[in-house]
Amino acid sequence: MAEQEPAPPARRRLPTYALVVVVGAWAMITMVSNRSLSPIRCGQELNPDADTVVMLSASWCGYCRKARRYLQGEHIKHCEYDIETNAEGMRRFDAQPVKVIPILTFGGETFVGFERERIEQALVAKGLRGLAD
Repeated sequence: MAEQEPAPPARRRLPTYALVVVVGAWAMITMVSNRSLSPIRCGQELNPDADTVVMLSASWCGYCRKARRYLQGEHIKHCEYDIETNAEGMRRFDAQPVKVIPILTFGGETFVGFERERIEQALVAKGLRGLAD
């Protein structure tokens, strides 16, 4: 009888539960890092005045989340109207010539979209934010 060649060593597999733990941890980290801060609702949580940034937003809008994160992170007085669920938000959005969100209004000016540098410069110019360090 001919000698058989030895079988290759068995490959060690990562146990299924370890794979589930790794994937679960990755999913949780992703969810937490993408979590958005809750909007401050105009007229319910804050009545806007001359020093308030008013933002028209929607729950699904990524740029709205970025704007909210910036405003809250910099402790800038602001509030939001949701253009889909709030009658005042719908009315204000309908009155806008450009149908893009977020729309930020402060100091008598309206800014469409969220460009951080442009918003920062306008906030400083209007005295709503101090100069950056």
